[in-house]
Amino acid sequence: MSSRPIFSPYKVITSGDMTFTVTSDVTIIQNLSQVGYDISWVGTPTGAFSVQISNTYSQNSDGTVKNPGNWTSLTLSTTPTASGSPGNGYIDIDAISAYAIRLVYTPSSGSGTLQATICGKVS
Repeated sequence: MSSRPIFSPYKVITSGDMTFTVTSDVTIIQNLSQVGYDISWVGTPTGAFSVQISNTYSQNSDGTVKNPGNWTSLTLSTTPTASGSPGNGYIDIDAISAYAIRLVYTPSSGSGTLQATICGKVS
């Protein structure tokens, strides 16, 4: 039986306040080629989601940030948007070579609460 790097889904945003910019926990993805974010929100938020990647971010062995790094937004073919009502969406990222990844929500109006879960695997 072969070994394939994979990680089970886990929360990276719990009850994020969508009246402010919300940035997820960073996920190290160095051995993965596919990553996905499952997102959902309640309330009446209006805003945009983006995914940022970094090769310069690093952590100490205890998980604290060693270097906050430089972050670049990915150009995605489709990205869910919050448009003034409760909703959900999925962001699927295929063939990624970055070391670290995070999800960012940028509000334009309204309010709400955001949840986000990530998972990943090698294709």
